[in-house]
Amino acid sequence: MGQVLTTASTVTCGHVPAPPPGPPPAPPPEPPPVPGLIGTSSTQKLKVRGTSVLVKSSLEGATVANCPNTGSPPTPCTIVQGVLSGESLKLRSGGFPVMLDRISLTTNGSVPLLPVLTPTANQSKLSSV
Repeated sequence: MGQVLTTASTVTCGHVPAPPPGPPPAPPPEPPPVPGLIGTSSTQKLKVRGTSVLVKSSLEGATVANCPNTGSPPTPCTIVQGVLSGESLKLRSGGFPVMLDRISLTTNGSVPLLPVLTPTANQSKLSSV
């Protein structure tokens, strides 16, 4: 089982350390930018706690902000090129499989070491296989 990703989930390009386990800490008044944060949006009608679920098209073509994969020769990620895995086998929204917190993405950034992608669903109400 995996947690369903929503527009409130934290998804990064993978070039950042994994978030600590457990619920996210209370955010400061103005949180600092998250390195490698992927900007997501969704028009799906299925919502979890008032936020729309993500489907494959919610992530493909999404922009990546502040990827720390810089230097020579690494190139920072700026856009999600594709979603390789992580679609639910059973749960759908608008006819499309919803995305789960075990996704695998490709970006336009160079990959000196295989990034570890550990998205945080930021919700525990809805899960799927």
